[in-house]
Amino acid sequence: MINSHIHLDLQSNKLPSKDTTGVIIPSTGKDNWGSIVSHCKSEKNRHFALGIHPRFIDEHQMLDLYSLEVLIEEEKPVAVGDCGLDYINGKDRNKQRYFFDEQVALATRFDLPLIIHSVQATEDVTDLLKSYSKSRGVIHAYSGTLQEAEILMKMSFLFGFSHNLSNPHAYKIHEIVKFLPLESILIETDDHNNPDELIHVVERVSRIKKLTVDQVIEQCDQNAINLFDLA
Repeated sequence: MINSHIHLDLQSNKLPSKDTTGVIIPSTGKDNWGSIVSHCKSEKNRHFALGIHPRFIDEHQMLDLYSLEVLIEEEKPVAVGDCGLDYINGKDRNKQRYFFDEQVALATRFDLPLIIHSVQATEDVTDLLKSYSKSRGVIHAYSGTLQEAEILMKMSFLFGFSHNLSNPHAYKIHEIVKFLPLESILIETDDHNNPDELIHVVERVSRIKKLTVDQVIEQCDQNAINLFDLA
C-alpha cells in the first residue's frame, strides 16, 4: 500500500510496517524542508513534497517563497505541499490566499501536482485553482461537499481519505466516496500516530464501493503512482 500523505517527521508517529510499500511525506514549511529531504534520500520508497502549510503562514515571509522555489528546482520533490487554505486553524486569510496562489503558480511552473490542505475553504480553493488550467493534484483529508467534489473531479483533482473514514457515522464522507470513481481516490493517514491503520481506510473504501480490499489497494496505489510520477 502507498500512503499518499503521512507526517513521518512527527515524533509521535510510528514507522509503518512492511505492508506500506511507499509513502509521500509533505512538509509544513521551512522548519522541516531540510529534514524531510534528508530523511527521504536515506530511505527507500519515501518521497517528499515541499510547501508552506496554511497553519504556519504567520511564521513565513515573502522571501520564503523564493527559497521554496530554489529548493524545488534543486531537490526535485514529487509535489508542492502541504499548501492551501485553513479557515479554522489559520489566521490571516488574505496572506493564506496569497501564499497558496504563489504555490499553485510554482507547481504549474515546475509541472508538479499539488497536495492541498483545505478546511472550510473548498469554495475558495476551487475558485483559485480555476485560474490555473494546468493545475492538478489531491485535496487531502477531503472535507468539502459532494457538489464541490464533483467540480474538483472535473478539474482532474484526486481526493485523499484518512482514518476518519472508518467512522461508521461519517455519512457525508461515505456518500462522497460512494460517488467518486475509485480512480479519483487516494488513501492516507496524515498525522495519525499509527500509520498501519491505513488498512482500515482501505477496508472502509472496499465496503462502500463493494470491491475487494485487493482491488482498492491496487487502484489507489496506481493512482498515487500516476499522480506523483513514482514509476
